[in-house]
Amino acid sequence: MHLIYNSTGDITGAIFYDYNPSQTAAWTLVVLFAVATVIHFIMMIPLRTWCFIVFILGGICEAFGYYGRVMSHDNVRKMGPYMMQNLLILVAPVLLAATVYMVLGRIIKGLNADDYSSIRTSRLTKIFVMSDVLAFVTQLAGSGVQATGDDQVIKIGNGVVLGGLIFQLVMFGIFLNVAAKFHKRLANEPIGLIKADPSIKWQRYFVGLYIAWVAVFVRNLVRVIEYAQGENGSIVTNEAMLYIFDGAMMFITMAIFIILHPGLLIRQAKRSTYNRMGADTEAFFTVPPPEKNY
Repeated sequence: MHLIYNSTGDITGAIFYDYNPSQTAAWTLVVLFAVATVIHFIMMIPLRTWCFIVFILGGICEAFGYYGRVMSHDNVRKMGPYMMQNLLILVAPVLLAATVYMVLGRIIKGLNADDYSSIRTSRLTKIFVMSDVLAFVTQLAGSGVQATGDDQVIKIGNGVVLGGLIFQLVMFGIFLNVAAKFHKRLANEPIGLIKADPSIKWQRYFVGLYIAWVAVFVRNLVRVIEYAQGENGSIVTNEAMLYIFDGAMMFITMAIFIILHPGLLIRQAKRSTYNRMGADTEAFFTVPPPEKNY
């Protein structure tokens, strides 16, 4: 963003982009995120995965964020569309990441393998989601103050956003450590439902979790570099970087949870539990025939 000054030094406007935003690219992501969001909404109801409400909100923010870029095409001096896309595209991944945190807790509980979690499942989701809320508020505030148009305030806002992104990276790294430890323990020595029913294909859902983690982590890392470089950096001045390292990464996150939706694993785990309970009940009430004495 470049501020425009008059001869007396007063701000008279701003040019918000170093390029004319591509309408085609923006419309493509509007459609992709809209479709993915609708699919997640449809899947959430029968699978009863209400934690994906936050995920769906993230998808809505992504779709409207890129619609803001559609409106910015041939209109690089208008603040409204710029703030809309800047704010929504910045904070939407925080909502998607919050769901990634919640997914791990639900998988652990669904597999009845709480003993292998290095953090109590009752605390696991709370710790990471609260950290995500803090990152969300920080980035929201940092992005919001940039609307003042004051050069010094904009720099402060960028610093606040950068701090929120770094904090999110650190917490995401800790989260990976917790998930990987649990995964390794359960794979090496199955307990709970996995021990009772080895047919459950649980490991593929951890692959999905890791893919989502990598996508969000890469996006956040590139964003950290972007804000560290400043407004004239090589990332913020190159539109393709946004679509490759933000839009594409977030769409991968949404798409992988369509292919490997954690709700499918939870449903499979519940069915296995009910089947075993039914078999145990039948065995308990089955009276063996009396022995014949000859």
